Amino acid sequence: MFNCKKYFFIVCSGLLWIFTPNGIWAVESYLRDSTHRGVIDLSPYQIFPENRIGNGIYLEKKLLDSHSQRVILKIVNIKSTESHVYLFRDQNEVLGLNIVKAEADRDARFWQIDPEFYQYSNNITGLKRIFRIFQNNIQPILPYLRTGSGVTSAATHVIFYHIADSKEVIRLNASGQEIKNRLYTFRLHVINRKLGDSKSIENLLIQDVNYRLKLVWEDENSVSYKLSNGEKYTVDLIKYVPERIKEQHLRSRESRVLERY
Repeated sequence: MFNCKKYFFIVCSGLLWIFTPNGIWAVESYLRDSTHRGVIDLSPYQIFPENRIGNGIYLEKKLLDSHSQRVILKIVNIKSTESHVYLFRDQNEVLGLNIVKAEADRDARFWQIDPEFYQYSNNITGLKRIFRIFQNNIQPILPYLRTGSGVTSAATHVIFYHIADSKEVIRLNASGQEIKNRLYTFRLHVINRKLGDSKSIENLLIQDVNYRLKLVWEDENSVSYKLSNGEKYTVDLIKYVPERIKEQHLRSRESRVLERY
């Protein structure tokens, strides 16, 4: 009798806030098990029902997305857009991120870089943002940056850049003619996979006429980049962010010592 009353209460509660055709379908499909908690409020979003395969994510009573083989867990807005990124768990208990695009974002791309990091990019607006799965949650990386890009992964660290500045410059070509170019200034950022924040390299600025910068890990302590003129440079991260690199080395040594015992 108690279970019946509880079931009836959850059904009625769900119907009070889900009034779209999709919402009603969700209530009818999922409220057959009285053990779930019903609507989870992540204002301004709602997840319904909690922790169930095929559940849905809602915004202002409108179903944003649902997948028959996923459990939707969290959701965040992509800053400066009307699109959203959500965290899900699949049938193999693997976490992942997916995007819900607004109409204005239909040409945007969203892709996985490694099991932890994802990239959003809209070439029309120039907006680029990085997202991370960290401690079972969605973490927008430096969300105040509009051009976060170039994520390059290593086993213990990740490095990326943003365009800190751009300006038009005039240069002379081999024939002495004036050529107008746009010069981009890049700033690098390092993330230790064990930590939740990133460290910006403040005293190193990279400049090039190409708005993209390709970073390559040379070893666990250094990365390289090549400018559009073919010149290659190597950055010793211990010099610029010693606390992030050395901390990882200390943790690794501690782990090896513990393994001996």
